[in-house]
Amino acid sequence: MGEKTDLKETEAKKTELKESEITEAEVRRAEIKKAEPEKEQTKFRSAVVLAGGRGRRMGSVEKALLEFEGKTILERLLESLFRAVDEVILSFRDKNQEEKFRPVLEKFPAREIRFCFDTLEDAGPLEGIRAALLESRGEYSFVCAGDMPFVNSRVVDLLFEKASGHDAALPKWEDGKFEPLHAVYSKKMIPEIEKAFEKGRRSVLTPVFEMKDVVFIEVSEIREIDPELRTFANINTIDEMQRIIGLSSKKEKS
Repeated sequence: MGEKTDLKETEAKKTELKESEITEAEVRRAEIKKAEPEKEQTKFRSAVVLAGGRGRRMGSVEKALLEFEGKTILERLLESLFRAVDEVILSFRDKNQEEKFRPVLEKFPAREIRFCFDTLEDAGPLEGIRAALLESRGEYSFVCAGDMPFVNSRVVDLLFEKASGHDAALPKWEDGKFEPLHAVYSKKMIPEIEKAFEKGRRSVLTPVFEMKDVVFIEVSEIREIDPELRTFANINTIDEMQRIIGLSSKKEKS
């Protein structure tokens, strides 16, 4: 007959095996944690594209869908944004507008693109920002207009870095003017927007100045990244469209 296995000995071996598995699992977790980037670098980033404007100065066309050199403005914008963010929220007026944009969005099947819609009619970009901040997954969102084909991803990175731990980060020109539609805002802006609406205010800067901890970035610092400040360029008229095409051609030749 074979040797009898002692019950205590068997239980001891099981315990030993479990402890070994736990130790190995802990080692693996430690190795994974060590390989991960710093927490600050892994924070989820959102971007908001305000596409709900009616483009009245250009005959009510969808400016973001204007095409030059083989790509729409929106395509160029999304390509740049996804170098810096994890998701993009497109702010539309209504479902009909969303349908017009779908052919462009289908070119980004692997990217996280979601939509939101204005609930207040003709409340301007401030309502688009409110709706998008409510929808966004990130604590911080870069907000820009849908007619900005040259948004610089490195400038977006800078704004996120400056905003971290604060309420917002906003570019400021030498003459004291601001770029509220090329800025990073935290979700703390949502209640301030709602208060602004209660007072009948529609300016984007109204809730910005009500927040307690806003960082202003001098345009001179942004110019170090983007010397021509093309990141701020937007299109409101046909003349501006031609100027933008000229900027693009000049950049490619240089």
